[in-house]
Amino acid sequence: MVFLAIAIPALLGLIGLALDGTRFMSLDTELANVADAAALAAASRLDRSEFALPQARDAALALTNGSSAGRVRLAFRFAANLSDLQRAGYSLSDAAGASASYVEVSTAETSLAVSFLQLLGVRATSVRRRAIAESQYFACDVTPALLCHPHPADFAAQAQPGSQFLLHMDGNIETGSIVLLDRPDTGSDREALLNLATNAPQFCYADRVRIRRNISPVDYDAAIDIRFDRYVSRTGPVAPDIALYPPAPNVIQGRHLESCNALPQGGDINPPFHLPRDSAYNGFNPAGLWNQGSGDWKISTPNGGTGYNVATALDEYIAWNHSDKGPDFKDRLRTAATRYDLYLAELGLTRQTETVPVDTRGLDASVATMPTGGPSSGSLSLRRENPAPVCYAGSQPAVEARRRILYLAVSDCGAFPGAATAENLSRYVGKFFLTEPTDLGRTLVEFVGMVRPTADDGKLRHVVQLVTGD
Repeated sequence: MVFLAIAIPALLGLIGLALDGTRFMSLDTELANVADAAALAAASRLDRSEFALPQARDAALALTNGSSAGRVRLAFRFAANLSDLQRAGYSLSDAAGASASYVEVSTAETSLAVSFLQLLGVRATSVRRRAIAESQYFACDVTPALLCHPHPADFAAQAQPGSQFLLHMDGNIETGSIVLLDRPDTGSDREALLNLATNAPQFCYADRVRIRRNISPVDYDAAIDIRFDRYVSRTGPVAPDIALYPPAPNVIQGRHLESCNALPQGGDINPPFHLPRDSAYNGFNPAGLWNQGSGDWKISTPNGGTGYNVATALDEYIAWNHSDKGPDFKDRLRTAATRYDLYLAELGLTRQTETVPVDTRGLDASVATMPTGGPSSGSLSLRRENPAPVCYAGSQPAVEARRRILYLAVSDCGAFPGAATAENLSRYVGKFFLTEPTDLGRTLVEFVGMVRPTADDGKLRHVVQLVTGD
């Protein structure tokens, strides 16, 4: 009896300790799972939008409401870089949430409700857990090229849709230069050009991509200008491997092309007319600043020479290419927000339907939207330009409006190879519309917008994963 009187309390204490230990481990595991799940849920909502942080917190809190640990209180910290979370108390504000890529979730200290350990005065009965998750977007099926800019974030914040830029591909890496990219494991002159020419580039911005600066401007022109049904370069027909790729469905260039063997010509002040340039580039000064354009294409000085009584270069373009259309359609072109919107309207498309294949064959004249390329009779008919592809000899149909789009990573080219990470290159990807053929590497493009998770054109791959937890 004496032995039992002594042994039973001890046995009960051991059982209590075992039960409390099990409960403590279960609580610890539960909180770790809550922290991990909340971090992943929050990271999944970091979409670089204005309201990313409130949405991220709401997603995490919604998860914890169903936790068997009860409504666990959570603390959040957000950062653009993982290293920022090493600083105590650091967190991005909601106003800067668009730059967040990392989230840290910490649970509040939680104790066992009633425990034998507490009766014994043991204080180590509370636990907290922490987890960090990242949200990264990686761009794929993009143009294997960079737009060189020392401050990509500034470009993304300041560039206005509709503004025209004069980019240069001349082997330099100055601001406004285009530089081609090679995959990390392979790379050659031909591969770089084929990736540039194709309508479906199998290319992702990856770690350790290399810049290629030895492509000649003539070869670059050939890979770009097939989009305009230009299969002859300054040195003759383009290479057969590049000639396999089709043009865009609307190849209005504003250049008098008597035959498919005609050599490239410079911009002409006489008809036929191309899409209007920003007035800064009417003279097309090769030495001009790359960003002189101000989006003023609707009020630029008309080139003249058509005989039409027009007030702007836009009206001149419409009068030359759409004189057979009704006033409602012409008004839609005049009110188009950008050249790209006007181009889509000419194909019977909008921003919402820009991926729909275009088939302009056999369109009834009453519903046709394609340009005519100029008057069909009279003295000016000799300058008529065929708006449909006639020089392409391959088998792929010319149906993709986005053939006239370049997706370029805006990056500090001078920082290579250090800047050659998938994360850096995918962070600022611009969408640019080719407004006319390139000439000796000089490329006129219109800025359409930045590729973002909420409007990514199917180019971004979202990866959410845990970085660490404790």
